[in-house]
Amino acid sequence: MDENILELKSVTKSYVPGINIIEDMDLSIKKGEFVTLLGPSGCGKTTTLRMIGGFDLPDSGEILLHGQDIGQLPPDKRPINTVFQKYALFPFLNIYDNIAFGLRQKKMDRDLIRQKVRHALTVVDLEGFEKRSIDSLSGGQQQRVAVARAIVNEPEILLLDEPLSALDHKMRLEMQAEIRNMHDNLGMTFIYVTHDQEEAMNLSDRIVVMANGVIQQEGVPEEIYDSPANIFVADFIGTSNIFAGVVTDKGRARFAGVTFKTDTELPAGTRIEAMIRPENVEITDPNDAAITATVTGDIYKGAYHEITAEFGKYEVTAHYRKHEEVGSQIGINFPRDSIHLMPHDMDTNVFEGIMSEDGSVDFTYFTLAPSADQIPAAKAGSKVTVSFEPADADLSDDEEAGFARGNIDTIIYIGDHYTYIVRGDNDEEYYVDDDWLWNMGDRVSILVDQKHLKWKA
Repeated sequence: MDENILELKSVTKSYVPGINIIEDMDLSIKKGEFVTLLGPSGCGKTTTLRMIGGFDLPDSGEILLHGQDIGQLPPDKRPINTVFQKYALFPFLNIYDNIAFGLRQKKMDRDLIRQKVRHALTVVDLEGFEKRSIDSLSGGQQQRVAVARAIVNEPEILLLDEPLSALDHKMRLEMQAEIRNMHDNLGMTFIYVTHDQEEAMNLSDRIVVMANGVIQQEGVPEEIYDSPANIFVADFIGTSNIFAGVVTDKGRARFAGVTFKTDTELPAGTRIEAMIRPENVEITDPNDAAITATVTGDIYKGAYHEITAEFGKYEVTAHYRKHEEVGSQIGINFPRDSIHLMPHDMDTNVFEGIMSEDGSVDFTYFTLAPSADQIPAAKAGSKVTVSFEPADADLSDDEEAGFARGNIDTIIYIGDHYTYIVRGDNDEEYYVDDDWLWNMGDRVSILVDQKHLKWKA
């Protein structure tokens, strides 16, 4: 799989002027690869798939197939087929006619159609089902018919848009195995969209994690899970213990109130987030541990007990083979090779505006009024920058209380607090740290005390 069959170069897409769903995306996919676009609802993964399939056109950038730009071609002019989330089967046609539909539209010879349909039915293990009605099939069988209808055209690329979302858990697992087998047997390039992390791990040669229209990380499943690029990926993929901290010196970092030996080569003073997966947390005697914690919960998961424990202002989750009594004291160790450090990437909030005649500053998304001593040299019409740290901001459910407003877009628990990304009404982002748990989508306003605003003229 050395040849790039598909390349997206600087692709941008918006449905509302000024609000990009996809932001300057670059992505390469090799021939025969199984690539999964993974991310939460609204991250842009289905929009990306629709642009590859020709159902949406990019506003800018190129979509190259074998080096040729197909970005403005309609779907029927691309050697690409799609399996949709709701399958889009024709209920008035039987299975054979559903699969043969596209071939008949191409005016293909009847004998050749029969040969191709029978081969497709063999691939999806539905031989002998030709005359059955769509309504007589289970959800998993309908999904296989949808795949057969797509592969019968022998496309170079098969797109699958959350095709298993309507199935129950057991059926999803069975169909994951079937889809992977189909890919291996056909040798076709598969591009798969899902928000299910387990599904992505089970199926993919490579996972592309997306958020807010931007690729956060791409890599093989083991890399995505063991070495996430940032706290969004660490929090979204699986369960994580994440703590804010700092590199103290070579090979050492301080977080969760303790200094640990690590394998980091980051320079001293670097702000970091440390991630430890629950299965890597060691529970031991308090006398032999770096941390003494109090057990606050024990949930039996079958293969392990999910233990939650608190120490000081921090909380940790561990997967352990034995039951632990709530209220008991345990020791916690984080083995050196299980600590993954990520440079802190939740930026300071920085906005640029223009000074008005009345002394207020008009920013693109809001207006603020600095005190006279904060930027005394600023004149009307001059550019002014204001910034504030996430820890200095607060959230309010009163829309009129703060200077800006939006909806909570991302929630990440960082050991002793929550980090929020609030997406404003014009697609701007605000970073806020808060001790209180809000809900995804909550409508909030942003409050910052005047003394925490840093002005620059």
